[in-house]
Amino acid sequence: MPMAHMRQGHVAIVGAGIVGLAHAYAAARRGANVTVFERDSQARGASVRNFGLGLVLGQARGELFDLALQSRALWLELLPALGLWHKAAGSLTVARDAAQLLVLQAFQEHCGAHYGTALRSANDVAALGLHGMGALYSPHEIALEARRVLPAMVQYLQQRHGVQFHFDTLVRDIALPAVHTSRGRFDVDEAVVCAGHDFQTLFPAQFEPLGLRRCALQMLRLADPGLRVGPALLTGLSTLHYPSFTGTAALAPALSALREQVRQQAPAVLQHGVHLIVQQLESGELIVGDSHDYDASPAPFGHERVDRMLLDLAGALLGRPLQVLERWQGIYASGPQPYERLQVDRGVTAIAITSGIGMSIALALAERWFEERLQ
Repeated sequence: MPMAHMRQGHVAIVGAGIVGLAHAYAAARRGANVTVFERDSQARGASVRNFGLGLVLGQARGELFDLALQSRALWLELLPALGLWHKAAGSLTVARDAAQLLVLQAFQEHCGAHYGTALRSANDVAALGLHGMGALYSPHEIALEARRVLPAMVQYLQQRHGVQFHFDTLVRDIALPAVHTSRGRFDVDEAVVCAGHDFQTLFPAQFEPLGLRRCALQMLRLADPGLRVGPALLTGLSTLHYPSFTGTAALAPALSALREQVRQQAPAVLQHGVHLIVQQLESGELIVGDSHDYDASPAPFGHERVDRMLLDLAGALLGRPLQVLERWQGIYASGPQPYERLQVDRGVTAIAITSGIGMSIALALAERWFEERLQ
């Protein structure tokens, strides 16, 4: 894509998660000298604890939907250059009961043209080896394996764009031109702080009024169940979670009925913010989640009943026994806005994704930030 070129300045990026790497990518492509600082030996935060799903369907109309579509296009340019597995098979939101189906039908009626979705019948669902009363298909979702993609992005940025990386390096303070780190001082022209859910190390006074918390979620990696499904899988429970559904007034009656049904039949689903996503990797293994526990400092302890709910929901959808290979806790920043971009000091910008959609919008968010600076 055509790009304006920025001056040959030295840009420091704090954080080597997807938001930091996206800004390093955008800056390097515009001719900047880029240095990335990461406190750990490699990215260990939300970026590698997620589904590896670029979600368009769930984004609210307007800016977020547009960012997700632009990020999708950018991913489909970048991923072949990385030489890694990925797929662009969309998503299938399966209605497991009549109340869920009514929500999906209402969405298609009022929003389908905008989101490019289509309804699928119960026979279509059964033909995929799944169990449901119907489904909503979206063509836009893309999948990747985050654990492999982030290290590959680091290598690509180093080799293709000359980006310098300093891992195991904590940035303690920034007062341009100085970036003070655990490995000494570096002088730069500007800095972009992409520190994930860490609001205390750098510029805590600027973050404090935003009312940010952390969201902890439980995730599972399952053995290959012997079934191949292209699209990412969700169920009607996801309609209670994503703004594209909850922010559409015409869906309110159907959503209210579904929520009340869940409250009566499975209140723990609402209590733990459980909704099902199933993402199949190249190996056939499944990434399954998730739940939502919001707190300033969430406890590190997982609930077995949450994992059991996820396994039961996935097992009912796939109609087969499932074997757990790994369990982990994901954590991401959460706040009233989907993301925050703050000018925290002269030449220093802090960016935080505060809604768990970094993989879905980070590449486009970085592009737009640099484009705005060049206008």
